[in-house]
Amino acid sequence: MRLKIKGEITQEQLAKALDEAVKVLESLQPGAKFYGANLYLTPYDTDGDLLTIVDERHHPLVLEITAQSGTIAKPALTAEAQQRRDAVREAKRQRANQLAERDRQELAEYNRKRQIQAVQITKAQIAFGALNELTSKLLASEPQVLVDRFNDAIRVSWHSHEPKEPHGPRKGELKPLPKFSIVDGKLSLFAASWKSPRLLLNPIGNLNSNLIAPVWTHDAWLVAVDSFLRIMRDMGGTIPEEIFGDHLPKGIAAD
Repeated sequence: MRLKIKGEITQEQLAKALDEAVKVLESLQPGAKFYGANLYLTPYDTDGDLLTIVDERHHPLVLEITAQSGTIAKPALTAEAQQRRDAVREAKRQRANQLAERDRQELAEYNRKRQIQAVQITKAQIAFGALNELTSKLLASEPQVLVDRFNDAIRVSWHSHEPKEPHGPRKGELKPLPKFSIVDGKLSLFAASWKSPRLLLNPIGNLNSNLIAPVWTHDAWLVAVDSFLRIMRDMGGTIPEEIFGDHLPKGIAAD
């Protein structure tokens, strides 16, 4: 409990302040008493300047008033009070242990997820490299056949799923057909909403952390992407096993 006294400090004021404090304490906890106090007195000289009173070591002066002979400095804890104090300490200890265990579990889970993600990222990088290598191989051997079959797969998927524009001035209209072509020996894709064609390392998608993300995620394109992989398998004779996994766009399976 803090006791603040304004104005000149006199014996009468100190007595009055202590009396008020005792009344407050009694109202809060009947029978309770004050034992010990730290009283900070602020002295001023006759000119109104703040004084700093120090001892012989130039430390702030501390006057200590000892308890009167035959009195106690503070009451001893009863057995009941000691039990309450021990219960509080035990509750704090258990709470601290619970928090420490929670932190340990969260850290372990974080590290587990990081390890899984690291493995997934490595697999995705390997798959992405294998897709790029296979695409380059097929472009070098039968480029026009490859893009023609890709475009046929897009037309079939668009005819089956009829993807619509979800918003904008053309909302509800059929999405224009994207089209693959070859530019300087590389795979290129053009869509009506783009200002210029985009060069792709493979038709499946680009590497995005631990995923190979397709250009679009609507059903018509994902079905077409699945067909692209089947076309690459048919033309290449086989698909490297490392390409398959959860990093591929949904719906693509190693069959």
